[in-house]
Amino acid sequence: MHSERWIKAYGIGNGVVLQSELVVRGALLRTPSGMGRVGDLTDKIASSELSSGAEVVERMRTGSSCISARVVLSAAGAGLQWHYDAERLNGAYVYYGHPYWRSTWGGELLVSAGGFRPDALREDQARATKEDEMSEVRSDIGPDFGFDDSAEARRMNIGHGLYVSAKPNRIVFLTSNVEHCVAPVTSAAGDHVRAAVVGFFMPDSAAVSGG
Repeated sequence: MHSERWIKAYGIGNGVVLQSELVVRGALLRTPSGMGRVGDLTDKIASSELSSGAEVVERMRTGSSCISARVVLSAAGAGLQWHYDAERLNGAYVYYGHPYWRSTWGGELLVSAGGFRPDALREDQARATKEDEMSEVRSDIGPDFGFDDSAEARRMNIGHGLYVSAKPNRIVFLTSNVEHCVAPVTSAAGDHVRAAVVGFFMPDSAAVSGG
């Protein structure tokens, strides 16, 4: 996962995560070899065949020039740390493509009840002190790598939210303003992997840079 660049949300000691090449629909069209089935799913999302009555999903579509998709396979020990998606994105989705999953295998999507970006950033900034000699480093690498505990304190103060299990054939849509994470896949999963198609709704500026 970190072979080409450091992907912060996956952390350092994460379990095995494999990801495919990127499928894109919209202003850019891309279907790598062997990704036809993922392309079919992306076509359905782009053409409103899924969640056609959901107002928030329609808003993501209409404000986007491209929709991306890639397969992400997460083995035991793999999860995703608390984070926001890039602010330039209109939203995201995850589709669970594994044929079978048990509740004891982990991999739940967790969403903070009070982690909306504007309020959270204001709260984190209020906790940060001007005297903190690590403030410049913190701004570059984020708040969760040992340099301050403002984000952690905020999450603990909120202390609740919702979870979505990795039920097969389920699709979940998220706006870019909610803080979320993925619980690690447990050892009980054995050789089973959390097989998800993950994608983003991208405006023009994000589409040009590949999301």
